[in-house]
Amino acid sequence: MVSLKIFVAILGLSTSAFAKPPARWGSRDAVPKSTVYEKLSAPPAGWTQDKDQKLDKDATTIKLRIHLIQQDMDKFHEMALNIATPGHKLYGNHLSQHVIDAMISPKQESKDLVMKWLESVGLKEHATLSPRADSVIVETTLAKVEKLLRTEYGAFSNTKTGEKVVRTLEYSLPSILTSHVDSIQPTTFFGLRNMGSMIKDFRPNIAVPSANVLDTAAVKGCSGSSITPTCLANLYNFANSTSTSLTAGRMGIAGFLEQHPVMTDLTSFMSKYAYYANKNEKYTCELINKGTCPTTDSQSNIIEANLDVQYARAITQNIPNVYYSTAGSPPWLGSGTNTNEPYLEFLNYLLALPDAQLPNTLSISYGDDESTVPLSYATSTCNLFAQLGARGVSVLAASGDDGVGSTCQVAGKSQFTTLYPAACPWVTAVGGTTGTAPEGAWSYGGGGFSEVFGRPSYQNSTVNTWLSTDKTHTSYSPYFNASGRAYPDISAQSTNYLVYILGSAGGVSGTSASTPMVASVMQLLSSERIANGKKGLGFLNPWLYGAAQTGKGFNDVTTGKIVGCSNSPAISGAGFSAVAGWDPATGLGTPNYGTLLGISNAT
Repeated sequence: MVSLKIFVAILGLSTSAFAKPPARWGSRDAVPKSTVYEKLSAPPAGWTQDKDQKLDKDATTIKLRIHLIQQDMDKFHEMALNIATPGHKLYGNHLSQHVIDAMISPKQESKDLVMKWLESVGLKEHATLSPRADSVIVETTLAKVEKLLRTEYGAFSNTKTGEKVVRTLEYSLPSILTSHVDSIQPTTFFGLRNMGSMIKDFRPNIAVPSANVLDTAAVKGCSGSSITPTCLANLYNFANSTSTSLTAGRMGIAGFLEQHPVMTDLTSFMSKYAYYANKNEKYTCELINKGTCPTTDSQSNIIEANLDVQYARAITQNIPNVYYSTAGSPPWLGSGTNTNEPYLEFLNYLLALPDAQLPNTLSISYGDDESTVPLSYATSTCNLFAQLGARGVSVLAASGDDGVGSTCQVAGKSQFTTLYPAACPWVTAVGGTTGTAPEGAWSYGGGGFSEVFGRPSYQNSTVNTWLSTDKTHTSYSPYFNASGRAYPDISAQSTNYLVYILGSAGGVSGTSASTPMVASVMQLLSSERIANGKKGLGFLNPWLYGAAQTGKGFNDVTTGKIVGCSNSPAISGAGFSAVAGWDPATGLGTPNYGTLLGISNAT
């Protein structure tokens, strides 16, 4: 790890912020001027307000996280990028959290002003500073939070999932705080949907192909009707891994929205489909925000979790697997507790872990349209992903299952829609392919260009080449932000994964399948490195677009097209085609583990 002394010297931390006299919150400021800090013109797509639902706001409690503006984030980003860039003198020197916190800690003035504000409305006794001193946590009633933020919370329902949340469409802050606070939640963020819930063709109780069919397929273990670990091992060249008893490191799987894996299903799956001699390996659960990990559940609550756990467990040999079960699927209508925002709780939980307890790789199969995520929330959580990367965690997220979008309408404008957190430049976005001889782009795989985050330097050359040489996207140029962060970064099979669901085999499709698959391959690489005395790969993208691309570590996908905008006649035929080299349909291609291992060992 880089020491705090060296870290501060490299970055040249300024002390001027600590010398500045704090702003005053005296009697004249007892009722300071207020300004609308964040406002939505309407609920996000798919959400409607239930005005008939009555809330007992004096009995309903809420846990509010007031996130403070952090200092020197640009310098930290530069450091994090250098740590992840092969050839740089800092490559692989992952940081401990206390070192990061020393760099980006909010000003003391920010903490003092927020506490003064809370004191002025009688809430100081309900407030605490977060363990890393970057947020103020307030636990009180909904009625008091409404008064604090000069807002009104209401009940909202998701028309697709039936999920209900208590949220608001706008809130205000004292003007003096707008340069000290960057986000407050839960307020205007309605949550990330489970990509698995978007699967169009989950097929329960499917017929499992015979061994003869699988053995005689174009790629051993693959068939037209299902994908198995043996298929993936042969397709992505980890069948002949140089080591078949890896135990070093830790593979992490993110779980939200009350999704839980079922251990008996894993046992059945591993008994029949384990590729390595690891059929007796299990997973452990870490419970966050009062999360649970029951032994069974209804079908709708286990498909995503079972998919992630079964394939991660089968591919990652004997490496410990951890399922992070984070509760907080709001809301609790009427009286009771409206739980805090689960995704912030999850990320902050990980960052609070000691270095030795962090996963090397984290698979996330959750996301939502970037346009539905408040800018302040997207920015603050993306910065948390950057911190995980700097600590040595490879974060991979699903690119989505709607191609370039479904309605393709944002604020009344026709445009391709993008997904968060896939569009965050500090995560590795995983797209989808289908077929094995050859592989082609899966038509529903997500891909595109962020409307929020600019294109990071690590992909500039690669994406510029596509923009200047590809002729298939010309007619769609008005509908995407060519200067935005481009994704996916990498892809893999995303259709017809054979998964055990409550004792029976089912077929599951989506980038929620390709993501844990690619994440598991990356964990194999990191575990090989750790076993040989090196650090894990950490934030992947500079390595993927640099050494791995140069060393031809990917199977280039040149057929197929991702589509979308079927409900938007103004963008008829919309989509991106898979072409030679990087493209926004399949990224750099699919992983060739054998080649990537050689590149990783030489890095």
